[in-house]
Amino acid sequence: MNKISIIPDSTYEGEGLSRGLARGLLVYCGDQNLTGEGMGIGSIAFRNPECTYFSRSWTDSSEAGVHKRTFTLDTRMRWSIYGWPSDLLTRLIEFGISAYMQLPGFQGTIMLPVPALSTLLGIHPLFETIPPRGKVTFSYRVSGNNVEVQVEVMTPVMPQDTLCLLNELSAAWFTAGWDGERQVSPPPGWEIVSSAQLPVSLVDPDPMLRINKRNGELGGAWDPVLFGQTLCQFTGAPLHLPGQGKDRGCLLGRVLY
Repeated sequence: MNKISIIPDSTYEGEGLSRGLARGLLVYCGDQNLTGEGMGIGSIAFRNPECTYFSRSWTDSSEAGVHKRTFTLDTRMRWSIYGWPSDLLTRLIEFGISAYMQLPGFQGTIMLPVPALSTLLGIHPLFETIPPRGKVTFSYRVSGNNVEVQVEVMTPVMPQDTLCLLNELSAAWFTAGWDGERQVSPPPGWEIVSSAQLPVSLVDPDPMLRINKRNGELGGAWDPVLFGQTLCQFTGAPLHLPGQGKDRGCLLGRVLY
């Protein structure tokens, strides 16, 4: 059985669209990096009606068994059409994402034409460096295969804004759901989860390792928790990686964009 390792790493640049963005903790199974194109355990995105912001710079510190990473929100994602950045297109896509999140039963159908349309219209994201909008500090306490994540926000958040606390690993590994006893169909891209429904998991039947989101302090500004193959938002709650189980999975697989 390969050992699970959960570590901070400042050298991994990532894969795909998210290459170069700042990540949280990385998860390894033996020498295989399960993070892939994901943002890791405990990372940040900030959304408003105009666009989505990420971090490409951070500082690290450690004290008394707790690793802290402070992310600076210094990167804006805009969308382009035929190579031309478009604020209108960016706002439309942000609106579409918000609508998509509210329709879990139709997400598969909604996404069917997206790849073809993106290719036809030459739609691509652009990451632009901007003056910092604020900072968010994550504190990670790793104990064996358990991770406890706490968050301190130093960024003004308006009522129309969304602060996304990301828990994201690679889509290559996670293809099914888990109801606590057996493998089930995977959730849609986004699915709102109540505290009573925790823990939730995604699994891959080979080579058998599960990662799940356990109960924790949720509520207030941090609702809702979103679970699926696109994004999971949570705060101040333990994350458990059984490591010696009979299945494999995580809170989140595929990246939306």
